[in-house]
Amino acid sequence: MGDYLTKGLLLLALLGCTGCSLIGQPGAYMRLPKLPAEQETLKSVIEAALPPGAALVRPSHAVQAGAISVVDLDGDGSEEAVFYYKIKESEQLHGEIWSQSDGAWKRSDSFEGAGYELDELRFERITLDDTARGVNVVAAYATSEDAPKGLAVYAVEHGRAVKKFELPYTDYVIDDLNGNDRQDLTVILHDREKRTSAAALYEYENGLRKISTLTLDGTVEGYYSMISGRVTPELRGVVLDAAVGAHSSYTEMLIYRDGRLRRAFDPKLTSKAYTAQSEDADRDGILDVVGMEAPPGWEKQPIALIPWIYTYSRWDGSGGFQRVLRRYWSGQDGYYFDFPAEWPPETTLEVEEGTAVRFIAAPGSTVRLAEIRMFPIEAWNEEQTDWLPVHRTADKVLAINREAEEYRSLLHLLSEMKSEGSAPAWAES
Repeated sequence: MGDYLTKGLLLLALLGCTGCSLIGQPGAYMRLPKLPAEQETLKSVIEAALPPGAALVRPSHAVQAGAISVVDLDGDGSEEAVFYYKIKESEQLHGEIWSQSDGAWKRSDSFEGAGYELDELRFERITLDDTARGVNVVAAYATSEDAPKGLAVYAVEHGRAVKKFELPYTDYVIDDLNGNDRQDLTVILHDREKRTSAAALYEYENGLRKISTLTLDGTVEGYYSMISGRVTPELRGVVLDAAVGAHSSYTEMLIYRDGRLRRAFDPKLTSKAYTAQSEDADRDGILDVVGMEAPPGWEKQPIALIPWIYTYSRWDGSGGFQRVLRRYWSGQDGYYFDFPAEWPPETTLEVEEGTAVRFIAAPGSTVRLAEIRMFPIEAWNEEQTDWLPVHRTADKVLAINREAEEYRSLLHLLSEMKSEGSAPAWAES
């Protein structure tokens, strides 16, 4: 259990948000004030108006740079500011909406948050029909570690925040699984102690409506990743990566077909030795199911010593998968390398921990396809002829052998992906 919690914290640190759908990213309708001066002016005005002892609160899984979001909530062409705060020695969350009048920011409405911690803040169109403008405020609240979180959805009507509905949840995504051009909610409720887990699909039309439910495996430790998007060229779905036991995992895929939520495949087909996150690894717009395999020749080694190859496969729409990418992760050294498509399936690895990784055509072969080597910054020689520097950090140079120069674009730093706001998979180092 300790391993699972540690991996979960590391994963969250890398991902920032595991529930972001591909149809509407959390910041899709939101912007920050354009200029630093504008940001600081707005922040100063708001902070000066807060009650004594109050401090602004950033969502735990924030997509914005600060605690204040600026968005046109009611679709009138003028933007509102949305933020939460807490008063010292009080656990209660307070929310406020501010608007501009005659060039000055003023409070429009105040409301109580439905929990004690602000887990996430998004702006999406959930309760609004095609004729309505603006977006909903979608606030995810947390109370305690063991209790389900709460999802509250507000609409701004005549300048006031009106709560449209509230749901308990463990994980959720916003998407359009049933393909009717309206955003819906897929909500997971998982209770580890009671060993129960279920998914429910909701849509709002003159009130919240539960479209379908599906019982999931309640014996999992939890879901450390939940994403949504296209799972085939024609179909949208939800991909869940579940932790099982101390460190292993598997992947679920939920789709809406023939009027109800369904499992796309038996999750036992996707069992892995460690946790890894599914994603659109080849960036073709379709989510891939992550897997792990031991490099050829390493199968009899202890699990903890194997330099795992991460595989990414597209679901074929029925019962099988099509491999689209193989990837070597070095989480400890902060990089990953995508295998070129033309490399043979027998490709294996030779590893000098913390120093080098060689990609060999097959076990026992002397054909080196590529080698990645890490040089301490003080040991790097700019006159080096055998090695091509690809990335530099404060303390090392990450290089590839000159003969494999054509593969340099396949070598990436994890820190680059994080800074770009993408969602790198978690790799076991």
